[in-house]
Amino acid sequence: MEVLERWVPKMMLRFPTQVFLVAICCLLYLPQLDSWPLFDWDELMPAESTREMLATGNYRMVQIDYQPFYEKPPLFMWIQALSMKLFGVNEFGARFPNVVTGTLVTLLLFNIGRLFFGSAMGVWWGLLMAVGVMSQFYFRSGFIHPVYDMFTCISVYYLYRLALPDEFSPRKWIRANRRKWLALSALFAGLATLVKGPACLVVIALTATVYFFLQRGRMRIEVSEMLAWWAVVLLVVFSWLGWELYDNGLRFVEGFGAFYRKLIATPAEGHGGPVYYYVVVLLIGCFPASVLFAAGLKKYETETDAQQQFKRWMLYLLLTNLLVFSLATTKIVHYASLCTYPLTFFAAYYLYRLWEGNDKWTWKQTLPVLVMAMIFAASVFGVHFLAERRSLLLPNIRDAFAAACLMAPVYLHPYEKWIGVIFLAAIMVAILLVQSRHVRWGIYLMLMATAVFFNTLLIIWVPRAERMSQHAYIDFILSKQTERCKIETDFRGYAVLFYTRKPPAQKDDYDCYYKIARLPRAGAVAAADTMLRELYRQNGYVFFERGRK
Repeated sequence: MEVLERWVPKMMLRFPTQVFLVAICCLLYLPQLDSWPLFDWDELMPAESTREMLATGNYRMVQIDYQPFYEKPPLFMWIQALSMKLFGVNEFGARFPNVVTGTLVTLLLFNIGRLFFGSAMGVWWGLLMAVGVMSQFYFRSGFIHPVYDMFTCISVYYLYRLALPDEFSPRKWIRANRRKWLALSALFAGLATLVKGPACLVVIALTATVYFFLQRGRMRIEVSEMLAWWAVVLLVVFSWLGWELYDNGLRFVEGFGAFYRKLIATPAEGHGGPVYYYVVVLLIGCFPASVLFAAGLKKYETETDAQQQFKRWMLYLLLTNLLVFSLATTKIVHYASLCTYPLTFFAAYYLYRLWEGNDKWTWKQTLPVLVMAMIFAASVFGVHFLAERRSLLLPNIRDAFAAACLMAPVYLHPYEKWIGVIFLAAIMVAILLVQSRHVRWGIYLMLMATAVFFNTLLIIWVPRAERMSQHAYIDFILSKQTERCKIETDFRGYAVLFYTRKPPAQKDDYDCYYKIARLPRAGAVAAADTMLRELYRQNGYVFFERGRK
């Protein structure tokens, strides 16, 4: 065992490590990428906007139903348009950009970790980011946030490089690199703004401000450099926004501002939650990094100044992102995804010190890892138990639509409930290996078990969640694709537009008109239009038909 422990790490670090990390990402993110429809809203909104860009050739304006849409800038849609050009207007084309993003993020973290700490640190950081359930879910989705998070993190990284003292290199070299780092930080901050809006600028500015004050003003970034940073950011943003302002005036700015004011002031579509909402989300979504990161906060005497400064920037990024979105009224899981970068960094740093023999595994790590593994195992067992007896939940569900969705037919394999037990057993063995001084094999097993466990759950349960939440609705739309018909909904959604491939100018000479409503709104919809005839009801959706208009 000891011979293998010495041989395997050397082989891993000599192997083209980045090829190994790319292979891991492909195994985790590519399987069954198009096996279920896109989810309304967060996947279908950008996908529909991208489809309309391709249909109209208008790449300047974000559109929904061929009308201006002021909630998002266009950069992610441009990236998605390139993917759909290659793979078609479908689920794979919509989700593939985030597979690439996840792979690039893993390589990025490996190279940053290797540069400032060592190759082993880079490997652990990349792997911890790759195996978490949030990462596996987002990097195989069509959501906007993965690209936004990556650009924001890169911008913060180059700010760190800019603030890092360098007293040994030639001044000419320092000046050239400072200009490069400033430009790159501002460039990626501008790109993040073009993906999702100026929230990233708030997070970046707050992170830098906290660093400035806690360093007692010793940030080593001059006022002229700060002004230049903002100038480059504005230049990048106005490369598109200026074009939009020239054609349409302030309509986008006013619409976007109104959307964000509403988002901050009131919970969007019921997405509220307590102040500690994101702490719970990250504890579950970033396992095992979430329960190991505290051990990485420790300061070691052997740390270089660059390493200590990097740890501070990561900590401030985590705290400012949590602060900004915890204070907002709207609570959505996506908003915490940027926190996965610093969380996985500190956990990887602890594993790196453990790997090098400079730290110890104690009950402070064993207890939370074991408790979380037991919670996951019990949750899988409990969810499977309740899924077989869903009728027991109905008396406690007041929402008629949610109750009907819950009763959608899904196939349950009797052995699935033991997946969590197998995961718990693997984690227990991994802990025993670490405690018995087989640290490296214990870490390997823990990460591998986590990757396989979460990947299996996603492949099994995401299609079921889709079947229970929206499958009846999308299946009806797909069944009408060959008809000359018009379909409308009584609720906000984008599936009708995307899956009917609605053309830019839809004619009124359709043969049939269909209306889709959700319980309990079906009665009001039927009363508002007496010409509607109910076709059937399925999983909380009510489908109506009206003849030729």
